Amino acid sequence: MTIAPAISQKAKWRNVLEQQKLANAQRWLEILEKSNAPITLVHEDYDNFLRALETTIQTPKTFEIAYKLSQILYPIIFGYADWDRWLIYLQQMHFISNNLKKEHEEARLLQQIGDIQYHKGNLPSAEENYHTASLLYKNQGNLSSYSRTLAMLASLKDIQGEPKKGVSLCQKAIAEAQKAQDNLALANASLNLSNIYRRIRNWEQALKAAKTAYLIFHRLGHSALLTKTSITLIAIWAESGDWEEINQLSAELITVLNESGDVYKLCQLKNNLGAVAYRQGNYVLAEAAWQEALQLNSQIQEPMELASIYNNLGMVYTQLQEWETAEEMLLKAITAYQRFGDTFSWANSLDNLADLYEVREQTAEFKQTLQEAIAGLQVLKDTPHAAELLDYMQKRLASST
Repeated sequence: MTIAPAISQKAKWRNVLEQQKLANAQRWLEILEKSNAPITLVHEDYDNFLRALETTIQTPKTFEIAYKLSQILYPIIFGYADWDRWLIYLQQMHFISNNLKKEHEEARLLQQIGDIQYHKGNLPSAEENYHTASLLYKNQGNLSSYSRTLAMLASLKDIQGEPKKGVSLCQKAIAEAQKAQDNLALANASLNLSNIYRRIRNWEQALKAAKTAYLIFHRLGHSALLTKTSITLIAIWAESGDWEEINQLSAELITVLNESGDVYKLCQLKNNLGAVAYRQGNYVLAEAAWQEALQLNSQIQEPMELASIYNNLGMVYTQLQEWETAEEMLLKAITAYQRFGDTFSWANSLDNLADLYEVREQTAEFKQTLQEAIAGLQVLKDTPHAAELLDYMQKRLASST
């Protein structure tokens, strides 16, 4: 006959187990804090770190450990694109931070929630979280973090078809970083500004801002952000045909990203290297790079990068005369860009689809596609890069008529 243990005995052992879990979490935190190679450590023991974090995010009394652990892990694991899981972690910690009235931690967690929502393509939610975080930072007088959040809002505004507002917010972010004498925030804002200029085809300003970011990150020894900046530089150099610089840098980056397990940045790099090959007229190599980027993206499901890859594959399959696949890819890109509200990229993909219809002598589809793109792009007609595309498409349509 089995005798059931007393309730008090069960509670005792439950308490012992909880204490063991807490001690284990504290041990993993200390290991991480003392490590000379935290990226490698997390890459090798990711599951153990997650278990440690999950143990500490449940109650307010272990919030301090949970927050410290999450803030070391977050920038390392962001490239793993384990976003759905981390969104739950961050939201749980944000709920506790709000109850505990820890405004600094609350603002930081809101900013990180915004980051994940941004990369998941949930732009309204990202904007809401960034905005709330920016107000908290401003009220706290935390100019460095305020600058970083403004820079992210700037990127979001650019994607939503407001590049002027994006540039203005980035310039404000740079000014706040300079007030705070925070070089890391200054470099972050400069990199975001570079990517806005790159999207609106202002290559000179894009290169200038990217070089500013690169030099600061290099001086600070910030390898992860240096890699991120290098990927942007490759995209800019591809436009100017600076192949030697690209070849030298890309080989180093592939090695670094494979070792770190950063799938997101590796996907971006492959996408940019596909653009390099395409501009050199090497369509087979471009298709291979973009297919590799597509496979990498299937692991992370980053919708904005995926839309770009679809668009690029549509272009290269048009060149390779694989018509049905080209149309499929371009239609996927068009749908994705429309969902985000990225009007310029949507119109650009429609223009690429018009190229396909033109070469196949599908005149009705060609005209209809251009007319749709022209009508939709009217909202951006006062923006130089959009005005240029609009003028180009209008002339194409007029000449066909």
